[in-house]
Amino acid sequence: MVILGDCGSPDPGSNLGPGLLCLFLKKKVCLTASSPILFSPHLQPSPVDALSHALIAAIILLALGLPNFIPFAVIGAVIPDADIFFSLVSDRSPRFYLCTHGGIAHSIAGAVVMSALACLSILGISIAGIVPSSFNYGSVIAAFALVLGGALLHLFLDILACPGIPILAPFSDRKYTPGILPGPSLLVMGAAVGISVPIVVNRVPIISGLTLYAAIIVLYLACRTGAFLYVRVMVPGRRVPTINPFRWLVITEDDAAFTVRYYTVFCGFSGGEVIEKFRNTNAREVAPYLGIAEVRRVRFYSSIMTVEKVGSSLIFCDPLREKGYLSYPPAFRRIVLSMKEAG
Repeated sequence: MVILGDCGSPDPGSNLGPGLLCLFLKKKVCLTASSPILFSPHLQPSPVDALSHALIAAIILLALGLPNFIPFAVIGAVIPDADIFFSLVSDRSPRFYLCTHGGIAHSIAGAVVMSALACLSILGISIAGIVPSSFNYGSVIAAFALVLGGALLHLFLDILACPGIPILAPFSDRKYTPGILPGPSLLVMGAAVGISVPIVVNRVPIISGLTLYAAIIVLYLACRTGAFLYVRVMVPGRRVPTINPFRWLVITEDDAAFTVRYYTVFCGFSGGEVIEKFRNTNAREVAPYLGIAEVRRVRFYSSIMTVEKVGSSLIFCDPLREKGYLSYPPAFRRIVLSMKEAG
């Protein structure tokens, strides 16, 4: 029997050390310590929301002098996020755990398939006369290329953010990311909405609005990339950006345990906790159960996974989400697996 466990409580934060700058950073950190950091494979919402993806695709096409092709690129830029509906399947059937938001649709193979389906839908609508157009073989190929280009742009933007995406699915469920962005950015999403509304109501010219948004995106990426490069040089281990650009969650590990600490720019490390990988069990005993669908789903959703043996049951969980270091996603933080029934 597999039972879903409960969520943990947020981490109350930790002392960042003396000094005026550290005190300022500490206050800023405390405001965001329990906010969603999104180091999880199950991405809802997307690291860069659909509206932002659409605007960025439009900006690139305008910059290339191809305004007539913007609709196709925008369709491609948002189509991967149609996988939000896939969770209706994967949440009920663990073996389809890749069919979730931020899963197989956010892979190269998934982008190709979904782009092809989108083009076939456009072609079908055109043939049915619902939308007047004149498609021929060449234009269908061009439309597919534009939609696929938009979808690949979507993947490029999402891969910049933790936890990354399974770019090689279905051949591998490993997620890839340089870890530059912390996930959903209120700045990026707020700017997208703030610029789109005036454009829609004709208060701001389209070109002016998109130019402003492009400047915001470039500045945001430049600042985050600079912080990423600095921390990459200064801090060993797995570095997880948080909403606070000065603060990073740092995870190191050995064969027996994970060590979790916060690193704050100009203040150094703070806090710290050692989390055992195995309790009352070991890697050899656990290994036969790692291929079980429910376990693979928890691992896919988790940043790290630990195992504890209680009686004849194995408890697989993500301690970072349960302890409040990370708070998203709320689902599939743990399972309790009966060794007798699983065996």
